[in-house]
Amino acid sequence: MLQRIIGIYIVTLFLTFTAFAQKGANVSGTKSELQSKREAILREIANAQALLDNAKANQKVTLTELSALNKKLALRQQLINNINLEIKTIGKDIDLTNKEVEVLNQRLAKYKMEYARSIRYAYRNKESQNMMVFVFSANTFNEMTRRMEYMKKYRQYRTVQANRIRDLQTSLSAKVTHLNNRKVQRNTLLNDEEKHKATIQAEADQTNQVAQELKSQVTDLSGQIAKNKAAAAQLDNAIRAQIQKEIAEARRKAEEEARRVALENARIKAAEDAKRRALESQRQDELARQRAIDEEQKRTAELAHQAELARKRAAEEAERQRLKDIEDARKRREEAAAEEKRIADAQSREAQRRRNEERNKEIDRRKEEERQKEIARQKKIAEDLEKQKAASQKQVEQYKSGATVVTINKNPGSGTVPAGSGSKPPVNPPAQEQKNYKNMLPQEVQNLSASFEANRGSLPWPVSQGVIVAPYGKYQHPIERSVTLNNEGIDIGTNANAPVKAVFKGVVTKIFNVPGMGVSVLVNHGQYYTLYAKLSGASVSQGATVNTGQVVGSAGKNDEGDNVVHFELWKVNDNGSFNTVNPTGWIAPR
Repeated sequence: MLQRIIGIYIVTLFLTFTAFAQKGANVSGTKSELQSKREAILREIANAQALLDNAKANQKVTLTELSALNKKLALRQQLINNINLEIKTIGKDIDLTNKEVEVLNQRLAKYKMEYARSIRYAYRNKESQNMMVFVFSANTFNEMTRRMEYMKKYRQYRTVQANRIRDLQTSLSAKVTHLNNRKVQRNTLLNDEEKHKATIQAEADQTNQVAQELKSQVTDLSGQIAKNKAAAAQLDNAIRAQIQKEIAEARRKAEEEARRVALENARIKAAEDAKRRALESQRQDELARQRAIDEEQKRTAELAHQAELARKRAAEEAERQRLKDIEDARKRREEAAAEEKRIADAQSREAQRRRNEERNKEIDRRKEEERQKEIARQKKIAEDLEKQKAASQKQVEQYKSGATVVTINKNPGSGTVPAGSGSKPPVNPPAQEQKNYKNMLPQEVQNLSASFEANRGSLPWPVSQGVIVAPYGKYQHPIERSVTLNNEGIDIGTNANAPVKAVFKGVVTKIFNVPGMGVSVLVNHGQYYTLYAKLSGASVSQGATVNTGQVVGSAGKNDEGDNVVHFELWKVNDNGSFNTVNPTGWIAPR
């Protein structure tokens, strides 16, 4: 039972601290974000103030000074809004800390009361003596061991109670310190807010004063606005003409490449057709040679078969003759025996018998000569057949070795291509892909476009220090609010002769010199173009390759004497159309 109580207390304490820590972490995260935002706004205010100080060096008021003041007013208002958010966050943190302090006080009072009750109980009951009696009054040794373990757990529980009270006191002290610090921070922010409110009022008065001075300085404001619009339109037309020219050049190169690929494909196809015809002719020749070899083998086999039949007939004839000779000899022997028997009976017929015997010998001699002649003739026939067979076998071997080729060319005039010669597969891109401007570009240019687009939102600024004094798109004139201006890029107020840098690697395709817009440098990044205008001079030449951060020129002055850099970003779409895009979404935030 005692172990369960101790475990419940420990788990409760752990969950309480965990909840408080999570709430504190959430508040801390929000606080750090607001502080980072406040520091960023303060940096922008410092940049605007530096631009304002630089503009004040001029003897007369300029639009840059007015734009810097307007920028400071907007940033100051953002700073006040951020301070209000911080104050609200601190207020929530203070309320949460007060609740935590209250909960900790309640738990501390509860733990102290329980610990005091335990101490009083031990004092009234003389705990040491009762414990000894409780232990030694056990009936068995095992029961005494269990009672000793129980008393040990009880002492550990009281130690846990004391440690818990100390931990809660330490946590409570830390919470109170944190609460006091947050209250001090809130008071500091409230003081800063009051200062910024006073400053924003003074800056608003200064802005109105500058606007009035500008109105008094400009005698023909509408003429100046028209002049600026004409200069911007002239620059815009020059840029569009240059981009259109480069698109046409890309199309021309793509068409030339397509024609080259078509010719290469035609050449490859012709070579493959010639190779196919040569292989077909070679196959037909091989078939004809094989047919000739087969026919020759058939004729040779037929001659061999005939020779074998003749040999068999000669052998059979010789065997028949041999049997006949044997039979004749047998008959002669029988006749001779009969004749010998008759000699004794007919002496008179002896002479006749001798004549018959001589005649028979002559007959036998002639027959033997004829038989030997027949055998010689059959042997010569067999030798002739063997020679013909050997000659036929030699001719077959010559056909097989290719020494004699029977050529039947069914395709006269066809070319011959070695069997080992290789050919490239035709590469013919689909017509739909050729119409896509992106696919017209070489692969390395497509990679450059993809790399430029991948850096969207993280491109460096074209100047190291500056403030946007004229936004992208339509905006009201800073003096004549009834006049609406349209900006194809952004105007960045900066220091005099500030170095202007390329925001990404690319190729300088054109350098303009438009009156009212100064020197302008156009850099190609594949499907994207960046323009750096209102420069006092260019540091690069047309056709040069530039890297990220490389200086392309220096900031110049406009007609009002402002140090301004005009920056534009153009994109060529897949269908060949092109337009400007808002550069503020591509350059890194400050």
